[in-house]
Amino acid sequence: MRKLTLFLIFLIFFGCLINLGCVTNSKTELNKNPGNRTTKAVLSKIKEYLCPFDGYSYSNVSIKINGSYIYVRAKCSKLEGEDDYLFVNDNGILILKSYCLEALPRNIKAEAIAVAMSDRLVAENASGIVTVRRILPQTSAKFYKPKVLFSVTWHGSKVVSALVDIDRGKVVRVWMS
Repeated sequence: MRKLTLFLIFLIFFGCLINLGCVTNSKTELNKNPGNRTTKAVLSKIKEYLCPFDGYSYSNVSIKINGSYIYVRAKCSKLEGEDDYLFVNDNGILILKSYCLEALPRNIKAEAIAVAMSDRLVAENASGIVTVRRILPQTSAKFYKPKVLFSVTWHGSKVVSALVDIDRGKVVRVWMS
């Protein structure tokens, strides 16, 4: 049971996806001509799959290609934190494999923390450094409903993580190690 709990915490921490993107179709064809697989060509295809926080856009997007893996780091000049994405180029098909979305407005982070702390179990056990990450609807559907949720996690003597629905002011799930 403990291993399962740790696995679920890990899943929430990194907002892992398998074959899901911000848009309905998570795969896109890359040009199969190796001469066109430059960072610019890849960036133009990848931009369709990036999901900045509502009402914001990325001011800086960097791409690192390592074999078939494409690592994307995106920042918005008006938000703290950054968003990280991992894509795989599977024989010319671009697949979003995972993400970690931390570029959020301060007020949203504060609200997510406040909602998480309203849960007695969280309030009694949370300590240490806190992270707030946005979870996309495709991932949250596995635990609750297909909507944007927030993972609020404390990294202290115990790892305590709450999956939060800000719209309803509700803690959906809590994990502890």
